[in-house]
Amino acid sequence: MRRLSVKVRVTLWYAALMVLFCVLLVVLMMAAAERTARAFCQETLENAAAVILEELEYADGELEIDADIDDTPNVYASLFEADGRLLYGRRRVELPFEDGELRRASSGTHDWYVLDKRLTYSDRPDVWLRLYTSADVAASAYASVRHFSLWIFPLLTLLALAGGYLLTARAFLPVKRMAQLAASIADGSDLSRRIGLQNGARDELYALAGTFDAMLERLEHSFERERQFTSDVAHELRTPMNAIATQAEFALSRADVQEKDGALMRILAKNEEMSALVHQLLLLARMESGQLPQEDTCAVEATLSEIVEDLQPVAQEREIRLEQTLCPANVRGNRAMLTRAFVNLIDNAIRYGHEGGVVRLRMANDGESVTVEVEDDGPGMDAASLEHIFDRFWRGDSARSTPGTGIGLAVVRSVVNMHGGQIRVESAVGKGTRFTVQFPLEKIF
Repeated sequence: MRRLSVKVRVTLWYAALMVLFCVLLVVLMMAAAERTARAFCQETLENAAAVILEELEYADGELEIDADIDDTPNVYASLFEADGRLLYGRRRVELPFEDGELRRASSGTHDWYVLDKRLTYSDRPDVWLRLYTSADVAASAYASVRHFSLWIFPLLTLLALAGGYLLTARAFLPVKRMAQLAASIADGSDLSRRIGLQNGARDELYALAGTFDAMLERLEHSFERERQFTSDVAHELRTPMNAIATQAEFALSRADVQEKDGALMRILAKNEEMSALVHQLLLLARMESGQLPQEDTCAVEATLSEIVEDLQPVAQEREIRLEQTLCPANVRGNRAMLTRAFVNLIDNAIRYGHEGGVVRLRMANDGESVTVEVEDDGPGMDAASLEHIFDRFWRGDSARSTPGTGIGLAVVRSVVNMHGGQIRVESAVGKGTRFTVQFPLEKIF
């Protein structure tokens, strides 16, 4: 059997609650009508008893009964001896006498409200005054309530169903649109579509719709980055692969051993470039997926000192002086990845710095964060270049003539993000470039 939709179930539940509320309301109305009718009957009989008692006269052991005691509208009176013998009026019901107690009784097909009053005299037995009034007053009230219920119940039920449907339809509009949108973009071909309910009511479902739109925007950007990444990878690999194919054809076409060896050496060089690129890409993928452990303690001062020592020969080739100002600081994370990030920053500063210039390495620990600055005096970059400095495979004009994969700074940013840090770059044309890496307190021992 087909399961009802959430909207229909909520509507039926809402309508059922409304019907139950109406039933309770009618029950309360009927109870109130009964109490009101009973109170009215008691008051009527009490007033009639007061009038009749004023008209009864007792003298010399005789009780004089005026025929006017039945003149009270809708009230009938009877007088009885204490032993139940009828003195006046008519015996309408069979009930024991109870002074001042309003009771309901039936005689045949008719219902009555009955009130007894004891009349006490000093020189004769007590006399009972019994007053009757028809219970039709209460019955008419019940009939009004029943008549009211016959037409109000269907009306309220229809109103409850219509109102519940409209309310749930509006409330579940974001869910409906999300389902339609998810179905329309299931193949991921068009992630630019949005639910677009940000200007609606500010309830939880509309907030969910806004979150869904934000998620789609992130997915769109992510897919766009992946498409661009795939395109960039294909472009970067095409050049060395074409070179390898060309050199292989050249080697096959030459009989001279020396020429063949030269071609093979060039093939090996291109293969190393491709291996380095693939290694960097795999490293980025592992970092972004959170697969790398972060349980090491990295002594930043010692790590930077070792890197400077290892890169001294590279700096000497370009006659660049390395200046360092270091201080003790330990960072919790992945020691190998932190070392790679620092190597990339210092190596870039040496590679793109002014030949015969200086690269300054500064470190500070203020108790709340550890900061590492790497500054060169190279050609610098303009604002447009700074926007793409951390993009994969992006290389500025000044970097195109130097070897590299173009993803070194992307690796640096991923390492810094992986360790909860921040990275900033400042540069101006002709004034060099400065990278600043900062790790927060919770990452420091």
